[in-house]
Amino acid sequence: MRGNRPLEMSKPTYRELATNFDLWCKFVLLEEQVSEREFNEMSIDEKLDILQGCFGHEIHALSPPPPTAAAARA
Repeated sequence: MRGNRPLEMSKPTYRELATNFDLWCKFVLLEEQVSEREFNEMSIDEKLDILQGCFGHEIHALSPPPPTAAAARA
């Protein structure tokens, strides 16, 4: 028997937030929102630092590590 649970939206990962401007705008509320140009100019680590300030220290533990240089060349 199937349950009648509503479909849940999946929550984006911290890395998805740090790499997708639309998600960033939807989920990250700052006193002054960054422009898409500013967002693209920031490194992922800079954005993860901002997210850590918003959501706490567990952010780096919950975010998957970036691909290694060897994996990026493959």
